[in-house]
Amino acid sequence: MPADRFVVGVGERVVEDLLRSQLPFERPLGKRFVIRLESATVLLRDKFGLVTLEGTVHRPADPRHRTAVRIHGGLGEVRLDPVTDLLSMRIAIDRVELLEAGLLENVLGPGGKKFVSEKGRDLMKDALPVLHVPVALAQNIRVPAIEEGPVRLDSLRIPLNLSVERVLAAGGKLWLTLDADVGKVTGAESGLGIDVKLKPGKRSTRGGS
Repeated sequence: MPADRFVVGVGERVVEDLLRSQLPFERPLGKRFVIRLESATVLLRDKFGLVTLEGTVHRPADPRHRTAVRIHGGLGEVRLDPVTDLLSMRIAIDRVELLEAGLLENVLGPGGKKFVSEKGRDLMKDALPVLHVPVALAQNIRVPAIEEGPVRLDSLRIPLNLSVERVLAAGGKLWLTLDADVGKVTGAESGLGIDVKLKPGKRSTRGGS
């Protein structure tokens, strides 16, 4: 790892609990089918991790007759949310698998299996919920004013430009390499300054930079 970067690690159980907390999850697949996801498992053991979602698929007009479905995927885009300062993560779908093959013709009709398997991935990739990982990375640091004896320092505002560079699953954790650049440091309304109080009878000096 480069010396000018830092790493954040998030446990496998945390990511799995975040995903499960948004289930059950139901979305239409085009106009022909509806998918409902009810369970999830997350394994962060290799490069991209393994995410498995299970549920059912049915026609909108006949929700009583359902066919089991399993979605296989892994880690998707991870970025820093500029509003909440939380890490947000998407699930990348590799394939959609339909189970109970013997029921497909009766439940989904001719061509239903092929449609869900081939088109389901594209239709679901933007429909899955975004996970907000509870790791807050401050992008604006406030340093309060300091007064010690005759010296007073104005408060400072230090902006940090944070970005996620690399995402890796290993050892049961989600590892993220982040880059941080310091922006323009500013002071209080009166500007960044130092106030030095001299002995009585002498004028104080104030410097700015």
